[in-house]
Formats: sequence, C-alpha cells, structure tokens
Amino acid sequence: MTTMTLGALLRSVSETSADVLGPELPAPAWSAQRSWESVEISSITQDSRTVGPGALFCAIRGTVDGHDYVVEAVERGAVAVVVERSMGTDVPEIVVSDVRLATGYISAAFERNPSDELDLIGVTGTNGKTSIVTLIEHLVNFGGGVAASMGTLTGSLTTLSAPDFQAELRRHRDLGIGVVAAEISSHALDQQRVVGSRIRVAVFSNLSQDHLDYHADMNEYFEAKAKLFTGGFAEAAVVDVSDRWGERLVERCAYEQPALHVVAIDGAATADGADLGQHSSRFMWRGHSIDLPLGGRFSVKNAVLAAETCVLLGYAPQTLADGLAQAPQIPGRFESIEAGQPFGVVVDYSHTPASVEAAVASARDLTNSRVLLVFGAAGDRDPGKRPLMGAAAGNADVLYVTSDNPRTEDPEMIIDDVMAGITNADVHRIVDRADAIRTAISDARPGDVVVIAGKGHEDYQIIGATRHDFDDRTEARAALAALGWESAA
Repeated sequence: MTTMTLGALLRSVSETSADVLGPELPAPAWSAQRSWESVEISSITQDSRTVGPGALFCAIRGTVDGHDYVVEAVERGAVAVVVERSMGTDVPEIVVSDVRLATGYISAAFERNPSDELDLIGVTGTNGKTSIVTLIEHLVNFGGGVAASMGTLTGSLTTLSAPDFQAELRRHRDLGIGVVAAEISSHALDQQRVVGSRIRVAVFSNLSQDHLDYHADMNEYFEAKAKLFTGGFAEAAVVDVSDRWGERLVERCAYEQPALHVVAIDGAATADGADLGQHSSRFMWRGHSIDLPLGGRFSVKNAVLAAETCVLLGYAPQTLADGLAQAPQIPGRFESIEAGQPFGVVVDYSHTPASVEAAVASARDLTNSRVLLVFGAAGDRDPGKRPLMGAAAGNADVLYVTSDNPRTEDPEMIIDDVMAGITNADVHRIVDRADAIRTAISDARPGDVVVIAGKGHEDYQIIGATRHDFDDRTEARAALAALGWESAA
C-alpha cells in the first residue's frame, strides 16, 4: 500500500507545480503541536463514502459541494483535507484556490508520478475513442512492447476520477506496462481529472453534438477537448482534420502550443479510397496495403489514427501494417452477429447523430439492398440531440425507433422527440427494445443489413432507477435463433 507523509506529498506537488498550492505551504493553527511529517497519508479520495483511516479528503465542489462532507470525512478517518475555505476541523486543512486542480496534482504526486515512467496516450473526441485505444494497445503489443488501455471497456467511467486515474496508472507501471492508451472525456478535461499527467501523444478523432446537457454549447464542448492539446500536457499530437473541429484544433495548437509536434491526417480521404466490407476493409497507408479485419469506414479512420500514434512511439510502418491485419474485433463497434443468415446484422455503439449517420453509411457501403436501423436516445441526457438522431437516420430504409436507456423519463416522450427529426416514410415505433430488435431481424430480407445502434458493448438497460440485464448482441442472436439461424457463437 502506498503511504507518504503530508509534508513529502505537498513538497512533491510544489516542486512540479508551485502555483497549485501557492509559494509557501499553509501554516495551520495546529502546526506548533504537530509537523507536516507526522501526518501519514495512505489514500487520496474525493468521495467521502470511501474515506478510511489515513485518507486525504479533497472537498471538490461539483453537483454537490464536498465541503459539506468534510466533517463526515474526518469522522471516518481522514487525517487531512484539501479545501477552498477553512472548515475549522482538528486535522490539517490545505486551503487552495481550486480543489479540482489540486486533486489532480496531489493524486499524481501520491502515486509517484507514474506517467513519467511510461508512455501515456490520451485519446479524445466524440466518437472512436474506445476503438483507437484498443487498436493502440494491440499494435504496441504486436510490435513487441507491453501496453494496456483504459476507458469505456475497462471501467464504469470513460475517464476515472483523478485519484483513481493515477492509481490505475501506477498499477500499470508496477506491472511493467510501458504504454497506456487512455480515453479522455470532455468531462474529465473540464474537471481536471488528468492534470499532473505527462501525455506522450494526444489524439483527436472528431467532434459532433453530444454532452450538451453538460456543456453549454459546441464551442464550450470543443474548448474542453482542446485542453488536452493546449494545456501543456502533451508532447505530440495526432489530429484527424476530416472535419472543421480538427482543422480548428490544429490552428489552435499552432497559435497556443507552437512547440507541440502535430501530425494532421485526413481520415475521411483514406476511408473514401478504401474497399469496405462488413467484416474487413482494405486501404493504403504510408505505401502499405492494409487488410483490416474490421468493417465500417470509421474503422479505417480509427486504424489510421492508432497507427500514426504508434509511429510517434517508434514503431515501423511495416510492423504496424502487419499488426492491423490481425486487429481484434472491438466489442460493440460495428460488431457482426453471424448465424448463417442471408442478411447482415451489426451491433454498434453509435449514440450520437454523427455516429448514427456514420453507422448507416457504413452499412450502405455493404449492400445494394436495404439498411434497417434500430435506434433510440437516452433519457436524462441532452434532449436537443434527439431530433438530430432522427435526422441522422435519414439514409436508412426502415427505422425502428425504440428505447435506449430511458432512465427516469417516459420512453414514449423520448421517442416523440426522436420522431420529430425523422423524414423517412417507413418508420416503426416500438418502445420495448428487445421487441424492436426481433421485429427488425424478422423483417430483414436476403442482402439487407440490420444495424442495431446505441448500446454496443453495454450489457444493461436503465429503466427508471433500475439497471436491467440487457445486451443487444444477445437479443440479436436470440432473434436469429427464433428464425432457425442458430450457429451464432
């Protein structure tokens, strides 16, 4: 178990970022009786419920104010607290101007700054993060390195809280892992969860409407993403300039971080020249013919971003081309469901307007027949996205509008919002998601492609406050089996 005296911890933070704590350490009233070196810290937490003996509690102000839980934290065993105002407790109170910022640096220092001893790759963007970090992990391991990934597939949050993020980096470092590819969300950047980290390469995939229940508008959303590149974290960057946000980011980097080495790629141009199939894609990259065992044009863009990142890590393009030819299926990312049926069925995590549009376009590349789309929108999230989701489905031939995770909202009302953006003639409204999947698969004809969008790898559905077991892939296989197609694994 990691332990460190409070004095050593604060000195470490001051050495790397003096402005976080101020030019001098605080001098609390109890300092005459106790020294900083007498206080032993055994954990860092920002959640009062996880406080135990020896904890340093960071009172972050968010949807709830951590200052309201300082007394509880001390009662649970916290031996010091980080606050923005004195709380009058009998433990050391480190008073700072920004607890979120301080928590990031304190967490990194407590874990002995693990990102100094490994290559941390930070991947951000609206869509594609999970695929990119998975591909980077695969390519590094294929090339003889030792890599791991962090994100949607490995935790409950896309990006962990600052204490948990640094602890996980420390765990990877102690295991001898040399490269960690981590998904970095806009929430994490806005909430300073990765400050104190050294980012070897920052990667930007794309930006489209999402999380506007958190960010005020698209400009604020972009500014949060841009912090990964302009906040002094990164040593190098790979940016897809296929859309205006990528172009804008490159311009911002040139102005604010001129020393940052930026590799700008046009992923869309590469995908446009690819030979696309449901299970594979063939394209040219750096003079090499790439046979990627993943379908969808967005898979091509993600693969190029991952490969370019690995070039910056020192891997040869030929090695990376060979590695891409053995890329793993990424759970819930244009994942084919096969049972010997004469039509395609794919499950995809697309849950934004842009990703739904991309999933439909990828399905359209695969067939001259129909594209049938099962999709919905989440409850208790950005309602402005819902009609845009409906509009994004415009290139599908048949729509089955259903529930995603309705949470505490009325599923019928969510579907109403989605339907407001739909112009397609052939639309089915089916609240029960399992029923929608069964109906779409039953309606499919030879040569069609059924796209089940929204939940991807998720194995649950949240209705009200209850989390139910639910997996689109399992439901699709059951629907195929009911039709007599039973060879799916």
